[in-house]
Amino acid sequence: MNINPDEARLALWLEDELHGEELATFEAALAGRAELFAAREEVRRWRGMMAAALPPSVEPPYPDFFNSRIAKAIRELDAAPLPEPNAAGGFSWRAWFMPVAACAGMAITFWLGGLKSGRVPEIDVTGAPRAIPVEPILYTPENGVSAEWIASSKAAASVIVLSGVEAIPDATDFSETVYLKQQRAIDSTAGLNPEPFSNE
Repeated sequence: MNINPDEARLALWLEDELHGEELATFEAALAGRAELFAAREEVRRWRGMMAAALPPSVEPPYPDFFNSRIAKAIRELDAAPLPEPNAAGGFSWRAWFMPVAACAGMAITFWLGGLKSGRVPEIDVTGAPRAIPVEPILYTPENGVSAEWIASSKAAASVIVLSGVEAIPDATDFSETVYLKQQRAIDSTAGLNPEPFSNE
């Protein structure tokens, strides 16, 4: 006896699609499975509710009108004259003219492109724009502070002088803001000879 029926036959049984001897054999196999019979009754009840709530299939309004329109359109398509083949039996002039014209156009384009690139160099370095030297614009967000920029071409240096700023006390320690190279134990184990540390 098959205790676990296959799902396809079970689905057919739930939908009342099994008939005759197959139905009798299947229900005999399910004799001790009351939950399956309850499930079938639930499916039947649900199917009845759906049939009561939904109308049967509705015919479209004026089906003869739509069918006659479709038939008329088909007759018109059948009656339309088909384009006649070329009387000479060969291709029309368009069939060979389009590819020839496309090839000729490409050849002329490449030829003209070659002439132009032969006369003018691709990169004209002499006509390139030069960088225009511009003095920097100094901006100071504080009121009463002015800045002056001094550039020295001999020293290859630039200096910005701020006026109106309080003097920085000599006791200020900048070591927190500056990177100072320090000797580390790992450097000596790696075989490196770092420069000795000096805090001058």
